[in-house]
Amino acid sequence: MIEDDELRRQFDRVGFAGEPPMGSTATDDLVRGRRHLRRRRIATLGGGALGVAAAGVGVALLLPGFGPAASSDLDVAGAGPAPVEVTDETAPATHETGVPSQEPSQEPTVDDEYQLGFPLTRQLLLDTAVEHLDPAHEHLPAESTGLTGGGTNVGTKLEWLVDGDDGMGLVQVAVTGPGYADEYEFARQDFAANIGCEIDTDRCIEQPIPGTDETALVGAANPDTHLLFSIVYERADGSFVGIAVSDLFGNNSLIPLAEMDVSLEQGFAFVTDPDLALAPGESAEDYDVLRPGEREDGSIPEGTSEEPVD
Repeated sequence: MIEDDELRRQFDRVGFAGEPPMGSTATDDLVRGRRHLRRRRIATLGGGALGVAAAGVGVALLLPGFGPAASSDLDVAGAGPAPVEVTDETAPATHETGVPSQEPSQEPTVDDEYQLGFPLTRQLLLDTAVEHLDPAHEHLPAESTGLTGGGTNVGTKLEWLVDGDDGMGLVQVAVTGPGYADEYEFARQDFAANIGCEIDTDRCIEQPIPGTDETALVGAANPDTHLLFSIVYERADGSFVGIAVSDLFGNNSLIPLAEMDVSLEQGFAFVTDPDLALAPGESAEDYDVLRPGEREDGSIPEGTSEEPVD
C-alpha cells in the first residue's frame, strides 16, 4: 500500500493534462473481484429459483387435473368433441371433381324387347277357366304369365291357390286352330300327351260328355305326377281343347294342395265352351313360330332329322 501511495504521488507531479488519475491496481482488482462475486451469487440464486419454478410447472403438466394438459382438454375417446381443424385461409381453395354420371342407356334390353306371344289367346283361356272353374275368382291368377305349345297350339299354365294352404295347384289349358288334328302324323297323340292323357293306354280312355252325344278322352288320376284328371276334346273342325288339373304346380312349388275343388264336370264345361279359339290375328305366322329345324316352307334342312335324338 505504501508503494502504491508513492507511485500515485509521483504521477500526480508529472501532471499529464487531460488524463484521469490512475487508481490503485490492487484496489481495482479487489473491487472488480467483489463485483464479479456478487454477479455470480445473483445468477446462482436466480437460476435456482427458475429451476424450482420450472420443476413445479413440469409436475403440474404431468399430474392429471392440473395445467393446460388437464383431462378435460386432452383429445381422448369419450372426453369431448374432437379438435376443430384450422385451415389456412390463404391457401387456394380446392374442389373435388367427381366423374360425371353416365346417362342411362336408352337402348332397350332383351327383356324390354321380348314379349310373350299370343296374349289374347292366353287371356281367353284364363277367362274361360275362371268362368267354369272359379266363378268367384278366388284361386286363379289375374293374368297369364306363361306360354306352352306354339304355332297353332297355344296353351298356358295357371296357378291355383287356396287361402290358408301353403301348397300350389296347377290348371293347364290349351287350344289349337282348326285342322290341327291333321297337321302332322302324331298331332293328336302329342297334344294329348302334353295335357296328361297318353292315347292307347289305360290311363287315357274315351268317355261320353254329359248332356251331349259327344265324347272326349279322359286321363285318369296319377298320384306319381299329382294329376287329378285331364280332358282332351276334339272338335268337328279338327281343333283340340284340353285341360289338366293337378294338386301340385311342380314348376313353382314343392308343396301340393291338401285339397283342390275342381270337378270333372267343370272340366267338360271348359273344353266344350264354343268361344274357345285362337284369337284373331294370333297365328304362327304372326309370331314366326316354327318347329325346331323347320324352314319357312315346312321342309327340313339337310343334316336334321324328324326323329328324336336319344
